Amino acid sequence: MLLEIYISNFILIDKLRISFPRGLTVLSGETGAGKSILVDALGLIWGERAQKELVRDSSRAAIAEASFDITGLHQLQALLVERGLLEPDETIVVLSREIVASGKNLARINGRTITASLLRQVSAWLLDMHLQHDHLSILKPHMYLSYLDRCSPEASPLLARVESVYQCLSRCRQELQELHAAEQTKLQRIDFLSYQIKEIETAGLQPGEEEELQHTRQRIRNLDKLINASERSVELLYRQEQGHNAYDLISAALDTIAPLENDPFFKPLIGSLQELCFTLEEMAAALSSYRLSLEEEPCSLDEVEARLHLIQRLKSRYGPDIPSILEYLSQARQELETLQDQTHRQEALEQEINGLQEEYLQAAEQLSQVRKTAALKLEAAVQEQLLELNMPYLRFKVEVLPEKASIRGINRVELLFSPNPGEEMKPILRVASGGEMSRLVLALKIVLAGIYEVPTLVFDEIDAGVGGQSLTAMARKMAELSRHYQVLIITHAPVIASAANQHFLISKEIEGQRTITRVTRLDQEQRVQELARMLSGNNISPVTIEHARHMLSEGKRLLPPE
Repeated sequence: MLLEIYISNFILIDKLRISFPRGLTVLSGETGAGKSILVDALGLIWGERAQKELVRDSSRAAIAEASFDITGLHQLQALLVERGLLEPDETIVVLSREIVASGKNLARINGRTITASLLRQVSAWLLDMHLQHDHLSILKPHMYLSYLDRCSPEASPLLARVESVYQCLSRCRQELQELHAAEQTKLQRIDFLSYQIKEIETAGLQPGEEEELQHTRQRIRNLDKLINASERSVELLYRQEQGHNAYDLISAALDTIAPLENDPFFKPLIGSLQELCFTLEEMAAALSSYRLSLEEEPCSLDEVEARLHLIQRLKSRYGPDIPSILEYLSQARQELETLQDQTHRQEALEQEINGLQEEYLQAAEQLSQVRKTAALKLEAAVQEQLLELNMPYLRFKVEVLPEKASIRGINRVELLFSPNPGEEMKPILRVASGGEMSRLVLALKIVLAGIYEVPTLVFDEIDAGVGGQSLTAMARKMAELSRHYQVLIITHAPVIASAANQHFLISKEIEGQRTITRVTRLDQEQRVQELARMLSGNNISPVTIEHARHMLSEGKRLLPPE
């Protein structure tokens, strides 16, 4: 609820602070006294466009600030905590607007600068302003479905089911749409990957193959030199004419010193020479084997060059070496498998969508029937309230119409209105006059008490165009409404003012060379004087005073018993 409003340097107000209790608060005053200034200030808090004309003294900023207790508004608390604008255990929120003479303005919540859109979002939870020509929050068509759904306990689980299925359906449709949109690209990619995979697999690459081929190529290119070197080495080491190869020469040396095996110097030489003989035998055998392998080379130089050329071509496409090419092959196989699985995913999605559509329509149809039943109940309840507001010929209808499927179901709601017999029923905002609209809004808000969650309702001259018994009925309904909401009314009607819990007088005074607006909280006797003025203007008589006292006494009885 609204706790306090603070206004500074704003039109005719130099500085003003007003505290508001629960229940019904009335603000009255002569025409031109500045009653609309308070509405303008609250309008700024509500997120209306700031204008430089609102600044009283151009040397300093104009300020409109309102404090609210948001206890019980858990969703709003969560929003503000999430945005870092409120501590988790706090329940007081201060909304403010600051305007300078150039027209620039700042919006703040709890001292933190915010965007105008966020201010409007937050204030919509806190204030509902019913002015003479616009701001009819309760008559915004997008809210009608919510009213019906909250009127019926059966609607809540059905709506939750509709919302859940619709969200699943939307996700599936989005995924299927993306798959269809990428279909041509996917087919091209599948063909390309298939070609690449086949090309690499056909090559049959093996790790280390390139290095082995390079060695083979080098060996083939040097084949004659290698054969000659190996043959000549074998001859020199082992096979040349007796006594002229290294083996024979070392053997001869061994035979020469063998008889001296007991000599301390020659004994270790004998072992070394024997080791040399064994080594020469092994080297000769290895060279002979190598020489034979050169004659048995499994491929030609052309074949090796062709294989190396193939590897080089694959490296230019898929990676700097054979391990990289094989890694690319593995990734390509995985991607191809994923793309091929998408075809199966499309089929599964189509089946899932068909099932979800059937489930959605079933739940939406059930919700639609519940809404139609709720519409009849809402019609009857509003009609009853309107009769009590002295509108016996009015016809009011809540029409549940088919609508394109959405997260809220397959309905839209239209409020239809015919104020006079024989007149066609039309949407409310197109046919209702000011007085009719005022009484209709009252009726709706009374019927929706406890459902319509905005805690503070502001009415600016809602009694305009209403008189007689209708005005008395309106006063009674205002008092009834204040049992569920904090209600602020700017009024010229004494019968409404008499029912208030608190009454403020707005007056205009000249102070020095400037005109200022003052707001005074009235005590009991002051309220009598103000009611007398509202009854007879400046021609106040003892009879008028007595009448005012009687009205004030009767006004306390307008609120129905608990």
